[in-house]
Amino acid sequence: MSNVVDWLLDDEVPEVKYRVMTELLGMSKSDDEVKKAYENLLCSKRLNLVMDKFKLGDKWENINALMALSEFGLTKNDVPIDQYLERIIKNIDLRAMKCAKILLLRNLVALGYDEHPWLKEQIPLAFAAIRQDGMIRCLDKTKKTNDSKLPDMGCYRQTTTYLLLACELKKKGVILPQFEQLVDFYLSHHVLFHKDDLKKVIIKEMAGTFYPLDHVHIGLQMIMYGLSVLGKAGNPNCEEAWSLLENYKNTDNKYVLSDSFKAPYFDVGMIGKPNKWVTLYVLLAEKYKV
Repeated sequence: MSNVVDWLLDDEVPEVKYRVMTELLGMSKSDDEVKKAYENLLCSKRLNLVMDKFKLGDKWENINALMALSEFGLTKNDVPIDQYLERIIKNIDLRAMKCAKILLLRNLVALGYDEHPWLKEQIPLAFAAIRQDGMIRCLDKTKKTNDSKLPDMGCYRQTTTYLLLACELKKKGVILPQFEQLVDFYLSHHVLFHKDDLKKVIIKEMAGTFYPLDHVHIGLQMIMYGLSVLGKAGNPNCEEAWSLLENYKNTDNKYVLSDSFKAPYFDVGMIGKPNKWVTLYVLLAEKYKV
């Protein structure tokens, strides 16, 4: 496994290296090696491309930029984004955002805005929508069925965005009452299977290692990471999901990217090849696993 960590720590992908140092290995940000990795990240071409998205004045490019920055392990203290956040809040139409809203909140929490008045208002309102069964209902009121095929129009995709938001809140020391219902949903479904057929996954593509994420596309490594941070990934009902994830591990103990966007909002590597982001998230999930 040390060879895998060494692979993640090379300079090819500075944003992965920084996440490995600060989150996986728990190194202090005052460490000289971490400082060097941090400076390399701030000067990297990938970060510059992400920051350029804010200049386009497009709502979805703003959202993609915030997502990328949160994945890089950066915060509002590292990059000058306060002005963009206030612009987003001023112009945002949460009804029009629909499914993307919760991941926006997740990214803002990760970026250090958890004490922002707007977030402190929006987060409890968001979690109030979680039902007793731990699910979120499909937001499209015109549909009679959806691809999750869960009771009463439960939406697995949208529910998973809440899981990732809960994960980031837990990392900040914030625990809401609805977290218990949320994780119980995943445990009762053995993470991603139908209750009446534990061999049938709810959303086939979410049993792979899709990356990067958005409100529709979320890989299994992200789900297991969320459950691990929330203290539930060691439950016996998660064993099938861990086995599915192991299918993407090659002989070098590196995890392969199963799928991605045709034009990802930041470069994550090639489909079908060992992937540093996927491997990092699996290692993080194993680190937090209880």
